[in-house]
Amino acid sequence: MRALATLLALWTCLLSPLASAQDDAAKLIEGVKLFERTGIPGPLAVFGDKAFPIVAAEHSGVRAAIVAGGRIGGGRVVVFGHNGYAGAAAKRPGETALLMKALLEWAAKSKARSLKVGVHAGMFAGLFREAGFEVVELPRGPKPDGVDKLALIGCAPLSLEADEAEWIGDWVASGGGLLCGDTPWGWLQGHRGAQIEARPGQAMLARAGLAYADGYTGATDTSGHIAVGPVAPLVHAARALELLVAIDAGKASASDAELAQAQSSLQLALRWMPDGDVAFREKLEKLVKTREAELVASDARPMRRSDALRRALMGIQVEMLRRLPASKVRAHASAADFPGDVDAQPQAISVELDTALGGWHSTGAYARPGAKIELQLPSEATGRGFALRIGCHTDGLWHHDEWKRVPEITLEVPASEKLTTAANPFGGPVYVVVPEGCTAGRLRVQVRGAVPAPRFLLGETSLEEWRTAQRTRPGPWAEIGSRRLVISVPSSAIRGLDDPEALLRFWDTIVDAQSELVGIPKERSRPERFVADRQISAGYMHSGYPVMTHLDIIDAVVDLPRLETGDGMWGFVHELGHNLQRGEWTFDGTGEVTNNVIGLYSLERCCKLPQGERGHPGVNEPPSLERYLAGGAKFDQWKSDPFLALSMYVQVRDAFGWEPFRKAFASYIPLSRDELPQSDDEKRDAWLVRLSEATGKNLGPFFEAWGVPTSERARKAVERLPEWLPDALKTK
Repeated sequence: MRALATLLALWTCLLSPLASAQDDAAKLIEGVKLFERTGIPGPLAVFGDKAFPIVAAEHSGVRAAIVAGGRIGGGRVVVFGHNGYAGAAAKRPGETALLMKALLEWAAKSKARSLKVGVHAGMFAGLFREAGFEVVELPRGPKPDGVDKLALIGCAPLSLEADEAEWIGDWVASGGGLLCGDTPWGWLQGHRGAQIEARPGQAMLARAGLAYADGYTGATDTSGHIAVGPVAPLVHAARALELLVAIDAGKASASDAELAQAQSSLQLALRWMPDGDVAFREKLEKLVKTREAELVASDARPMRRSDALRRALMGIQVEMLRRLPASKVRAHASAADFPGDVDAQPQAISVELDTALGGWHSTGAYARPGAKIELQLPSEATGRGFALRIGCHTDGLWHHDEWKRVPEITLEVPASEKLTTAANPFGGPVYVVVPEGCTAGRLRVQVRGAVPAPRFLLGETSLEEWRTAQRTRPGPWAEIGSRRLVISVPSSAIRGLDDPEALLRFWDTIVDAQSELVGIPKERSRPERFVADRQISAGYMHSGYPVMTHLDIIDAVVDLPRLETGDGMWGFVHELGHNLQRGEWTFDGTGEVTNNVIGLYSLERCCKLPQGERGHPGVNEPPSLERYLAGGAKFDQWKSDPFLALSMYVQVRDAFGWEPFRKAFASYIPLSRDELPQSDDEKRDAWLVRLSEATGKNLGPFFEAWGVPTSERARKAVERLPEWLPDALKTK
């Protein structure tokens, strides 16, 4: 009860100014329902007492503001999530023009058209001139003379330097009006390695309770975006927190959609608020500390969506921990459960890396939760884009209905100097991340503060070293790998593994076979990766770097006799196939098909499949072709059934073998970007033509029998070849 009383008392401090902000929003959007879309706006975090969302857009399944207002002292601020609203094209028709006019009048505190306004770096000059204002160009740098006579200033906050942000913020506080236009994701693309939250302009906006955030937004209506005001109050982080506190106190309820919106708004605010004296951040951090002992997620006690406040506070806590210096990081209460801890003394661990391969390089070190880890790089590696990573479980789980582990548990920091220090409250395997295309050669690095973990690298670790030393190392997570593929599993899965060399050579044949089919070099720029996790972001497995899968595969992935028969292999080759798919030969309906073609090839090449088996029941006993043909061979049905569609590819393989697929895939490789098919129609046509050329047969009737549409032009391009149709289709 004391904790709850503390929460409610803290929350009371947030409420009083919100009513006036709601009034501002309601007046501004009066008569406005839709706001025209300009480009792809970035989201805005809204969290201040006197801040309010004005226009909302779709953002990661919920809503985020793309236009918002707020106050600094006696002045007013309007922020746009795209700089396109600042240009001459900002004269919008209908309701958009109505809202733009209202925003200008609100910020200027005047309806007069004889105002003198200033533009910093030209921002909003077009809009201001269209409104009839006298525009003054402001110089860069310290506060210029004469600005106190201006009614409005337009600027791009993310481009402001410290002295500019300071004087503009103080000028607004003295009663001025400010319009801000920036596209945060675009700014980041032009400023690699920069941080939005560290920009001086972000600190200025925080005084108004607003912040720019990275990411993209989508339209909420075919015509544009909805104007929100009080209609969607949970876009405001403080209102979101109010709801969650009330639910926790048993004084309110909410739908799943409302809970998702509230948690997203809070996480957006905390992620992008700048460091320093931001009142809302301080309040959130106090709330976290009052409930810290409850912020634990485990397999035995998952944190469910109904735990709304605890979930929100965990999101805030994770962001707080991300910002801590290494010296202040401590072990998280969930870390011992996952990814795990071990009672072992830290050691200095030295390892040689071949930087010709990019991506994560295991060091054979495991960071205990909260341990301070030091990475020592040789001088030739400094300033070349290396990074220190702690943790391999990269999937974010924020969107799941329940969390069986903390949703975000890895850390990666730049390693630009000889010595890099970092600490992860969750611990995890320690990696050096090498940029692709690195030419530093072989480098020896040293990790201090971690405990040794099992590591086997094909071609470098001897079997004797593995059996006598490596596999008994105390770290709870192990890595075995080659230049083709690396596998991360709990150490318990490999303690009894006698011959990782034979196992990895088998996996190499799988990866090489897939490269062979799609026509790429067997030497990859980085190895593929499998990582086993307690919970992943989507599906039973999913592709990517790394391929993520559940813990129930840990025995299968290192069981060579089983793998050689193809038992349990389908998921692995399916996801590896996804990683090799190319858009030019993967059209609508084949996103879960062409990867299976790649997977099927590798199984046939590398495994001793039992008689009559093809690796998956959906291939062994595919959907009824007879029934499909009797139903009219409808393309929509074909597209919706991956194993039905795969049957079409299998028919070609059974008639002609795999060589036509190798030729067809390879034929795309030398094409320039302009020569590659773009639309689905073009992709189907190209596949018909290229597969026909590769088989030496006219496959036009074959595609037609299957109901896969192609153009007359494509069919004419191959009509010189003899027609081919398998017996199973000749009844059509």
